Amino acid sequence: MNKKQLKEILAAHADRLVKDETESDAYLDLADAEELALLLGVAEQVKSTLQPVSPARTFETELKRQLLTTAHLRRAEGYTPPNPSRDLLILAAILGFLISLIGMLLARRLRSQASY
Repeated sequence: MNKKQLKEILAAHADRLVKDETESDAYLDLADAEELALLLGVAEQVKSTLQPVSPARTFETELKRQLLTTAHLRRAEGYTPPNPSRDLLILAAILGFLISLIGMLLARRLRSQASY
């Protein structure tokens, strides 16, 4: 049996397993029936161990639920979101204070050196 024929048989068998149709042993009449029977058996074992995925909880709905829960908890805790304009004003005030402090220290140092 060539590889192409084997792939087609396995694909058809997988389709039957997905649709939960009853198995037909028509493929086993071929020359390599023993190898094919083993492969079909493995496919059935894999199918029996797989758990179906429920589409009710997709990734998007779960993410939306988590984000809404987090937002509700933050609101209940009194969380205030960051304010970029306020933060920029505070940063400018701190930088202005540091520049003026450095300027005062340099002026004081220059005066002390000039008096010598």
